[in-house]
Formats: sequence, C-alpha cells, structure tokens
Amino acid sequence: MDYLTYFILVFLGAAVPFIEYMTVIPLGIIIGLPLVPTVFLGFLGNLVTVLLVIILVDKIREVLRKRKKQHTRLPDTDGESTSNPEEANTTEMNWDESFTSKRRRRAQKLWDKYGLPGLTVIGTGLLSSHLTALMACTFGGNRTYVFIWMTISLALWSIILGIAFQLGMDAIFS
Repeated sequence: MDYLTYFILVFLGAAVPFIEYMTVIPLGIIIGLPLVPTVFLGFLGNLVTVLLVIILVDKIREVLRKRKKQHTRLPDTDGESTSNPEEANTTEMNWDESFTSKRRRRAQKLWDKYGLPGLTVIGTGLLSSHLTALMACTFGGNRTYVFIWMTISLALWSIILGIAFQLGMDAIFS
C-alpha cells in the first residue's frame, strides 16, 4: 500500500471512538509513516468526530437514555416485561452501569477540581476524547469552550504521543 492509503486509514481510525489518536498515531509510526502527517491526520480525524459529539450531545444523551430504559425493561418468564431490574437477572447490566458510573465519577472529580480545561486535558489523556467531550457538555460546559479546549487537548496529546513514539522507535531501531 502507498502512503495515501495509510494516511486515509490513520484519519479514519482516529475518528473511531475508543480507538482514536491513541492507537493510530503509534501504529502509523510503527509501520514507518512520517511523524508530522501521521500526528496531524490522527489529530484531525479525532477532532472531526469530537466536534460531532459536541454538536449532537443532546441527541446522544437521548439515545443513551432510551437504551438504558430498554435494558431495564427485561422480559418476564410469562412474556410480560418488568421495569424492576431487581426482579430480573441483570448482572451484565449492573457491571456495565458501574463501569460507566465509575468513569463518570472520575470525570466529575476532574471537573470539580480543575474545571473545563482540566477535564479536557486530563480526561483526553486518561479516558477517551469522545467520552470527555460528552462529559464536559453534560456537566454544563459551554459548547464553544468545550470545542476550543478539546482542540487544544487533542493537539497537545497527539504531539506528545507522536514525539514519544518516534523517539522510542528511534531508540529501539538505531
């Protein structure tokens, strides 16, 4: 494959939630792509979908709310549904909720302690940029400021990650 194909894959891979820049930038550097275009396209691909999350945050929250309601209404043995999760076997759902609420609590602590800049910079490095943008909007952040701080954060983390991997690859193979 030529560089153009790889760069398109870097851009598209960075746009996928939970894969993001954190995966595609190191992979691009490992396969030998040039540092600057790899970091730039990883950053840009992630930024495009983060912008979509910020714009569509209300619709995303509604979909998640509906999905949560569907999971709590599980079919009973006689075909009727129950809205009481204690009556049904919800082991998987409880684990899922605790995992999500654990992330939410961690993000809320960052928000309370450092505000929007702290949540976006620290959250993007520790969690996921899409999840961080969603949380920042949910916690009451102005969408314009969320976008500005997410852009700064993604640029910062993309550059740090790209340089760190490039130096690491140079140290290993030189």
